[in-house]
Amino acid sequence: MSETFKVDKEIGKQKFKAKRQYIVEVVFEGEAYDKESFEELIPNELSVKDYDEIGDNSNVISLENERWWHQSTEKDLTGKTINLDKTEKIGECVPEEYEGEDGEQKLDYTCGNWTNNSFEYLKNEDGTDIKGKE
Repeated sequence: MSETFKVDKEIGKQKFKAKRQYIVEVVFEGEAYDKESFEELIPNELSVKDYDEIGDNSNVISLENERWWHQSTEKDLTGKTINLDKTEKIGECVPEEYEGEDGEQKLDYTCGNWTNNSFEYLKNEDGTDIKGKE
């Protein structure tokens, strides 16, 4: 009699985190009694949100953005090009390990676990198997 096992389809998936830098031109308009008070209204950080999510209608400052530029590289003071984009692997779903009847460690492909420990990864970022861990 042959047994059929359902393979966990998450096994082999990888998690990535990407960083991109954008140059943003933002125009702030608002009311204040002096320049210093107005500049205190300007936020230190910006995040992309729908206009309706910025706040209630009584805001004394409005935010308008017209253009976004993706800047993937820049030059340092020596003229060397620096890559600003960064994408890194932050996790992988690997099969559970168990000890077989013969005492050897085996992989159970019916149940996967997410790990962020790079020593447990079975795949390279390009999806190929890591040599020695097939």
